Formats: sequence, structure tokens, C-alpha cells
Amino acid sequence: MFQAMWSAVALQSRLRPRPIPQIQETYLATLETQLLATLSLGVLVALGIGGISRVQPALARRYGLQLSESAVLLALGSLVVVAVYALSVIWHVTFVLEYTLQAVMIDRWLAAQQLITAAIVLTAYMAIRFVNRSIDALAKTDAITKHQSEVAYHVADIAIVAFAGTVLLTLWGIDLTNVFIGAGAITAIVALTARETLTAMLAGFILLFSRPFRVGDWIAVNETTGIVTDVTIFTTEIQTFDDRSVLVPNDEITDSQLTNFSQNDQLRVDIDVGIDYEDDPERARSIIVDAVSDLELVKDAPDPQVVAKRFDDSAIVLECRIWIADPTMRRKLDARTAAIEAIVRSFDREGISIPFPQRTHAVRNDTFPVDTIGHEDVEPVPAEEYSSH
Repeated sequence: MFQAMWSAVALQSRLRPRPIPQIQETYLATLETQLLATLSLGVLVALGIGGISRVQPALARRYGLQLSESAVLLALGSLVVVAVYALSVIWHVTFVLEYTLQAVMIDRWLAAQQLITAAIVLTAYMAIRFVNRSIDALAKTDAITKHQSEVAYHVADIAIVAFAGTVLLTLWGIDLTNVFIGAGAITAIVALTARETLTAMLAGFILLFSRPFRVGDWIAVNETTGIVTDVTIFTTEIQTFDDRSVLVPNDEITDSQLTNFSQNDQLRVDIDVGIDYEDDPERARSIIVDAVSDLELVKDAPDPQVVAKRFDDSAIVLECRIWIADPTMRRKLDARTAAIEAIVRSFDREGISIPFPQRTHAVRNDTFPVDTIGHEDVEPVPAEEYSSH
């Protein structure tokens, strides 16, 4: 009891040192002076906050962003403490601070635990900010994709929080065995109730490490073809060429055949060209190669190729193969259009015909029967004369 009373007296003497009572009686005895002092304190606090905000950029340039933020937080905290104490002195209510501090007075071990806890929380917060900024810096250098940066954020944050939480539980004497047992039970329940969501999340991590595509690539998954616009842990957003936004679950991507047209930075465009059976295929192939070689969208290497593909009903089908760089659907369509137009012009100039479908009809008898009722003067038509193309 005596020790508690002595502590209260010592605390009161610390909060109200010798000059404070004299200042209160001399300068803060009336309501007008208290209001004026409060107004002056508010102005000083505003000036202090403004000064700290102006100093922060200079500190960031000289000592780094993290150290400058820590210094600013410390300065703002000190300013708040001083402002609260000054208000208690102005309005003669230091006893409120005395009562509050007495209520939170603790032993040394508990104080050490609280200080270490605060230090661990602050360290974890600074570590998360440092890791996230490092990931942003890597993303700006194209070392990692947007998808990888987003997943890395979650993985790093969860790992840091889990480690800090484990240390805090150990510090406060909480048995981790019960915690792990409860976490295992919760994980089992979540795995059963949200199996598809967990599967999609695991597929997102698989896509992170395998890197089959990145945002902006032209891909095809099952029946969906388009440009990847966003990738999250659970889904991949694809903008199709008919202006539809399709969300594809990541587990569907990993379980299906994926085609990435942008992976090799070039794409082969095939064009079928039919020529008449009476034309020379070798000469037609040479004309097609010359026609498409000078096109702006067609790459010089590999060189354009033309191969004989098949015998069709009315034509010999040749396949023209050209390659384009930086493949997109627009460039593919433009290259196909330009190649077809160039081939048509060259064929017209060189006398190569592109045949249309034809059929030849013939009869097995010597004559083809014709109904002559009412036309007795009409003679049967010989079969060789009736045959046509």
C-alpha cells in the first residue's frame, strides 16, 4: 500500500514539476487565457505537422523512404504526446493523465513483452513494405510479370505475418500445438467446402512458376482465343477479338491445351491458292514467292515458302507460308489480305488462272434421249457433242 501511494506521488511530481503549478496560477488562471493558450497550441501543432511533411521528401532523398517514414511517424507521435500534455496543463487536468498512467502501470516483464511485441509488429510492417517495394522495382524492370508480382505480394505478406504471429504466440506463452491443431481442422473444412477455389488458387501458383504467358499475350484456351488482360491467383481474363471479356479459371488453363501465339515473337500465316490443271505448278510457286516477298508485313527470315498441298476437284492447291513478327490478330489479317491481293495481281499479270468449281457430264450410250413430243423435227444429240465443262 505504501509503495502504491509513493508511486502515485512520484508520478504526480513527474507530471507536474516545480514550474508547472506556478505557470498555471500565474498565466492560466482565467478562461480567456486558457482559450488563448489552446488556440496558440493548435497553431503550433499545425505548424509542426506542416514542417514535418515538408521535411519528409528531403529525408527520403537522403536516407531512403523507409527511414524517412519511420522518422516522420516518431516525430508525429512525439508531437501528439506533447500536445496532449500541454492541453492537460492548460486546463488543469493533469490528474486525468495521472489516473490513466496509474491504470496501465505494469511490472517489468509485462512491459518488456509489450515493447517486444510492438517491435515485432513494427518490424513485420516494415518488412512487408520493403518486400512489396522490391517486387514493384522488379516489375518495373520486366524481371517479373504483373501476374508474378501480384502472387508474390500475397505469398510474401502471408509468410511474414505467419512468422511474426508464431513469434508473438511463443512470446506470450501460448501453446502452438493447439493452434496448429485448430488450423489443421479449419484447413480441412475449407478444403472440403471450397475445393474448386483452392484448386484454382494452386493453379495460379503453377502459372506463376511456369510462366506460360504474360499480360498482353495472344493465347487460345479450349474455345477461347484473345489477348490476356489480367491474371489473378484464381482467374485469367481474356479479351476476345469480338470484344468479349472472358474469365477463365486458372485450373481450366492448367488442365487444357494452351496455345501462346506471342511466345516466339513470330507467327506463320498459311494461305491456300488454287491453280488450273493446265498451269505449271513450279512456275506458279515461283510467282507466288515473288509476289509476297516484298510485302512490308512479311518477314525476310524465314523466307516465304510455297508447297503443293493436294489435288482438288477443280484445281491444284498450293499452300503459301509467310511469317509475321510481333503477332497480333490485326497484323495476321492485314498480312493475309496483302498477300492475297499481291498473288491475284501477279497471276493476272503472268496469265495464271484461279479456277472456279467445274463438273464434266457424260453419258454412256451413243445418244442422249431427248423428249421429242411435239418436236418431231428434233434429232437425238450425240453423246460426244453433249459433253461439256
